[in-house]
Amino acid sequence: MPRSAWPLLEGRTRPLKMKEWGDLTVMDPDAGAQPHGRGLLAAGKDWLHIDAGSALENPVVTLYAGTDPGTESGWDEVEEITVVSTTGFLALCDSGYEPVRKQNLATAGPGPYLVRVHASDRSTDGKKPRFLIQIIPGDRTGAEPEPEAPTIEEAAGPLLVRTSYDQPDPWARLLKALEGGSEHYESITVIDNPIYAGCTADQLQERISRDEEDWPDSTLLLIADEQALASAEWPLLAVNNLPDEDDTSFRITLAAAGSFIVNMELGNTSFGDWSRGADADGVYREQHY
Repeated sequence: MPRSAWPLLEGRTRPLKMKEWGDLTVMDPDAGAQPHGRGLLAAGKDWLHIDAGSALENPVVTLYAGTDPGTESGWDEVEEITVVSTTGFLALCDSGYEPVRKQNLATAGPGPYLVRVHASDRSTDGKKPRFLIQIIPGDRTGAEPEPEAPTIEEAAGPLLVRTSYDQPDPWARLLKALEGGSEHYESITVIDNPIYAGCTADQLQERISRDEEDWPDSTLLLIADEQALASAEWPLLAVNNLPDEDDTSFRITLAAAGSFIVNMELGNTSFGDWSRGADADGVYREQHY
C-alpha cells in the first residue's frame, strides 16, 4: 500500500505486541533521518527515538493520535518532546526504521507535534516493556518551533555548560568572544539549556553519558556559573571528569581556556598541572601554545 493511502490514526489502538525486541521510533522512514540519542526520548525533524530499555522482551505498544487526552497515571515514566514533521507523515517503526503499522500518525499534516510517551518495565527482567505513545498536533501558526536546546547527554568532548541565567548580556558577550577567538575553542561543545540552571558540578557530571566500559563521553567540563559571568575575564569553573581522579576544580579565564583545552587534549599536561598554577584568587590566567 503506498503510504499516501495509509489511513490517519484517529484515537487509540489496542496494545500492539511487537515482533522484535529493540528500541522504537516514530518517524518518516523515507525522510532519510537516522534516529539516535540517549535517555528515554530524543527527537529531530521527522523522527523520534524511544529507548526501550534493557529488558530482553518484545515491547507492547499502545498508540494514540488526535487531540490531547491528557497524561495517564500508573506508569513508571512519562516524558514528552516536540517533533516537527516536514512531510506530514509519521509512522510507528521498529529499531530498523521499518513501519510496524500502516497508519499515519501525523493527523494534522506538516508541522509540530507534541509526543508524550508513557513507559513501564523498560528494564525489568522477565517483563515486557510497555509503552503508551500519544501524538498530539501542535500550533499551526506557520512558525516552526525553535529546536530543542542541546543537552549534555548528546555531547562529547570538552564541554562549556551555562548554569546562570540571570546575566544574559555577559553570556552573549562570552559567546561572541568564543566565536571570534582562537581555533583552539573549536572543539568545545556549548550547552545552553535552562534545565541546568543552578546545577552544581557534581550534578552536571552525573548527566555526562558513559560508554559500555563506563568511560565518560566528556572528560573536561567548563562551567559558566554566576561567578564566571560576573567578571569581564569570564573565570570559568574547570572540572576534571576523568574516572578515578579527584583533582581540585579551579577557575580559568576564557582567554586561557583555549590553550588549556588543546594541551589537555594532546596530553601535554595534566589537569593538576593547571590547577596548581592558579593565582592566589584561584583563577588561572596564563596562556601556553
